[in-house]
Amino acid sequence: MSPAKYTQGSILRHLIIMTGSGTTGLMTMFLSDLVDMYFLSLLGEVEIAAAVGFAGSILFFTVSLNIGLAIACSALVSRALGSGNTKASRESVTYSCVSSLVLTIPLSIVIWLSIPSLLSSLGAEGRALELAISYTSIIIMSMPVLALAMSAGGVMRAQGDAKGAMWVTMIGGIVNVILDPIFIFGFNMGVEGAATATVISRFAMVAYGYYVVVYRNKLLGSFVLDEYTKQFSGYIKVALPAVLTNLSTPIGIAYVTYVMAQFGDSAVAGNAIISRIQPVAFAGLFALSGIVGPIAGQNFGANKIDRVYITLRESIRLIIAYCVVICTFLWLIKSWLVPLFNASPEANELVYLFCGGLSLMFIFNGLTFTTNALFNNLGVAHYATVMNLLKATLGTMPFVSAGAWLGGPEGILWGLFLGSMIIGVIGLYIALRYIKQLETKEAAMKNVET
Repeated sequence: MSPAKYTQGSILRHLIIMTGSGTTGLMTMFLSDLVDMYFLSLLGEVEIAAAVGFAGSILFFTVSLNIGLAIACSALVSRALGSGNTKASRESVTYSCVSSLVLTIPLSIVIWLSIPSLLSSLGAEGRALELAISYTSIIIMSMPVLALAMSAGGVMRAQGDAKGAMWVTMIGGIVNVILDPIFIFGFNMGVEGAATATVISRFAMVAYGYYVVVYRNKLLGSFVLDEYTKQFSGYIKVALPAVLTNLSTPIGIAYVTYVMAQFGDSAVAGNAIISRIQPVAFAGLFALSGIVGPIAGQNFGANKIDRVYITLRESIRLIIAYCVVICTFLWLIKSWLVPLFNASPEANELVYLFCGGLSLMFIFNGLTFTTNALFNNLGVAHYATVMNLLKATLGTMPFVSAGAWLGGPEGILWGLFLGSMIIGVIGLYIALRYIKQLETKEAAMKNVET
């Protein structure tokens, strides 16, 4: 078992190393989704892009839930490592993995049975609805597999195993990219082929993840039913807020899809392309939010609150620098990138708008990601839940609706920008204020001891 490495050394160095490795892995995985969209666009059906957009709203819900479970696993393990409790760390790994299956298996069955009605409620109809049902039905049953893979990655990040966490996601992306053309074109399976390739890639992720966790790092402890039953409530106390926090994001995305659908399949297709570009371009922000939590958690567990503040400060600097570079790059390559997807002129206009400057909204999204990760690891996970619920509702719905009324599909994107800015700034203020309270409390305790 590795020591609590984040409680020592340069915070900035830890952030850069772990974010760099995490970005590589996530970018590979997200790039496979973008490649999915590219290969499917070669089939020449406008409805395919719209179908993937509708399906994405449901699938993002499942991915977000799994991210929440992985955050819970990472938070519990990192705190145990920070306190030096090796036995508790192994128990956290074991019981978190079991709990991820206990929660996701029944949920995946419920969602699978509800797919047609869910897609219809988002505005899918006709050929787009038919394709979306086929695509979603295949992928959704691999939700528990993805839960295990992401939990394994969370364990590695908590322990500081940058390379292991990177390869969990990289292997999934590589397998998906290789299998996509084989199943889509070679077996002439179309959208079903893309979905099948995704499922196989998830099995590859979990195979590697648990090879590292179980056999190489020997982090899995024994399973005792009575003990698991006792600790399950503790897991839920951490997992539930993290899951609710992450589930609020797909609620907002589903609402955007619903409003976009009122302007036709081309608007949905344009938004679907943007939703595939975003995670590839801003994978660094997702990776940063994944490592901020474990770093803050270890230092919080070791009562080093000053290092928690440094973690937030350096994270903000990285977010701004990263977004400026990426947004400039998107602006420079937009005339080459947008035509690749063979979309309609209406869809292309949305993608051009995003790449032409609106992508700067991710500065504020990055602030939200980072502050929520801190809240989840500092004993106030309910703060993250409230902030994400606000982002998905008051920070999205009124702005998107007003934007649609004033400016159509383009106005929807402007509404998202304004809502993201407001929520991001509020979250940062709350995080700074809470860390200040922790520092005051720590100082008071030291005075009492002396």
